[in-house]
Amino acid sequence: MQREPARLTVDALKVLATAPARALKEMVLDRYGDYVVVFDADTDAVPVFTALGQWVGMAESPDTIGTLIEIHERVNGSDA
Repeated sequence: MQREPARLTVDALKVLATAPARALKEMVLDRYGDYVVVFDADTDAVPVFTALGQWVGMAESPDTIGTLIEIHERVNGSDA
C-alpha cells in the first residue's frame, strides 16, 4: 500500500519567541539510500526519516540504524 505524504497549508505564521539556534557543527545529516539520519554530538540516539520526510523512528545508537530501516521496510515495503 502506497502512502501519500501529509499536506499542510499555512495561512499565517506568528513568531511567539525565538529559539536558540544550535551550532551546525553539533549535528550531521547523512543519507542511507532512501533514508536520512541526524547525528547529534549530545546523544547516542539517532532520528531516522525517509528522504521524503516521513518519520521512521529513533535508533538507540548508530549501530541500530540498519535494523530500524530493515524493520521499516518489512512493515511498509521497500519503496520508502
